[in-house]
Amino acid sequence: MRAYTIFDDFPQSSISLLEKAGIELIIQPKGKERPQGDELKKLLDTYDIVFISTAQKMPEEMFADVTTPKIIGTASSGVDHIHIPEDKKGLIRIANATHANRSTVTEHTFGLILTLRKQLIEGRETAAKGLSKKVMELKPVDLYGSTMGVIGAGGIASTVLRMAKCFGMKRLCWTLHPEKHQDLAEDGVEFVNVDSLLKSADVVSVNIPMSEQTRNLVNEERIALMKDTATFVTTSRLEITDNKALIERAKRIPTFSVGMDVDAANVKELWDPSMKNVIVTPHIGGGTIESRIRLFNECTENVIKAIHD
Repeated sequence: MRAYTIFDDFPQSSISLLEKAGIELIIQPKGKERPQGDELKKLLDTYDIVFISTAQKMPEEMFADVTTPKIIGTASSGVDHIHIPEDKKGLIRIANATHANRSTVTEHTFGLILTLRKQLIEGRETAAKGLSKKVMELKPVDLYGSTMGVIGAGGIASTVLRMAKCFGMKRLCWTLHPEKHQDLAEDGVEFVNVDSLLKSADVVSVNIPMSEQTRNLVNEERIALMKDTATFVTTSRLEITDNKALIERAKRIPTFSVGMDVDAANVKELWDPSMKNVIVTPHIGGGTIESRIRLFNECTENVIKAIHD
């Protein structure tokens, strides 16, 4: 079998796994722009296995003339960028990585939360001017004793909930299938509906995959339910939240804060970097050096499993 990876930094550990499985790997030349559209389709036509990222969109029509088995290895937990037609699902397999960056995204989530709740941005600016904390407009607040609401109950969401327990936070959760997460209930997590979660939480974290059921889940009406002192953090797909309404609320209410780790180009026009209560990072939450290697290795292991299934 032959495989192609669009990643010019594909690690030796993953290369070795493929070699042991007898798979010939072609690595994209360093500096070459990652493929899209027709170029990506040519790779799909040529190779048995293609390793991609979430930036490579694969609509149904890309698979229309596929007649031989293919495996798409996506170095991500989400798979909503790959749309396989119903009549091709017997031929095409997707291998992703759902475990590799759970702790990494959780760390980033709490990095955003702590930066906003502890007023680190204004604090730094104040210190740079040599001024006293007394001149700060907003004061830091504790996580301990406050309420964390997590939208989602998958791998990352569960890890966020466990971390919140370490901070001494009360924990609320909404998920489509609470009956599947008895372990969280036994650990003291309370399952509630979305509206109750947004009304009650001091900190809201969105950690849920994109689907038709979650699209625009946190809409303008629901954003209005949140406390004026709440912090809202999302590391999930942009389509889940009404981002314009979210940032507009932060503009109106200085005590309401927002942290977003997203494809930054899509929200560039919505926020002003001078805002102390909004932080946007360019989808780096799961992209540490360590987690990237774990991500490639897990994805590669799942590709090899898919061959034998």
